[in-house]
Amino acid sequence: MNDLYPELEDYIYNYCTEFQTPDEHTAGKTLLYLNTGSESMRPMMLEKGWISDDPVILAMIADGFPALRSKVVKRIWAKHRHELKLNLCPACSKITRTPLAQQCRFCFHDWH
Repeated sequence: MNDLYPELEDYIYNYCTEFQTPDEHTAGKTLLYLNTGSESMRPMMLEKGWISDDPVILAMIADGFPALRSKVVKRIWAKHRHELKLNLCPACSKITRTPLAQQCRFCFHDWH
């Protein structure tokens, strides 16, 4: 398994968060809360640390979530590929939906 594919990228971004840098984590939270909160809540979200107005973070999220996710995943893959605890199908070696899944979404192999 040498290549990233969309389902593997999703898995790494969602389930391998221990490899994200503090700035990457903050950028992800900032995008999430900015898209779900109202402008009137912005001061409170800044105060609580839910979002950031740091220029570094704002630059990271300038191109939106897909670009941030792609950069984060590619960095994690390049630096930590051999450390990642990936739940791969024993039959086809593709990624499962979650770390605890026991059925492959690709070949439907079941190892319950």
